[in-house]
Amino acid sequence: MTGAETSPTVENLAAEALALARIAATAIREDVLHRLAPQERTGPERLLRLFDAREIFDAPALDHLASLERRLVERITEGTVMVDRFEGGEGNVSPAFWQEPRMTEEADALSNALAVILELNFLLEAIQDRLAAEAAIETLRQAL
Repeated sequence: MTGAETSPTVENLAAEALALARIAATAIREDVLHRLAPQERTGPERLLRLFDAREIFDAPALDHLASLERRLVERITEGTVMVDRFEGGEGNVSPAFWQEPRMTEEADALSNALAVILELNFLLEAIQDRLAAEAAIETLRQAL
């Protein structure tokens, strides 16, 4: 069997995306909204309304999702610092030095929400790609 024979259908992907949108809505409500300034909440609140209406496949939802993704990446980056680490001891011939990222509590919570949002965005893009491929194949068939 090839990958095409074992890959999920558009309908299966869409059902998975709708379920994931509910999880993303919870993440936005619990981890994101109260961490944004009031003027920054407009897009995410519109996105929540689209999720609640199950309208996740249209351009407005995808645009709001991409915008929220960018904003979360900015906030997570702002809340992440590099910490110098050192490990020395009797057994160490040469001490070990390295840097390790540390996130604030806010950045950590936002990164959890971002993971779900990225997964949803990936899934929605996969659906769009599958539909575009199906349309292209149908055009080819009609041309033959």
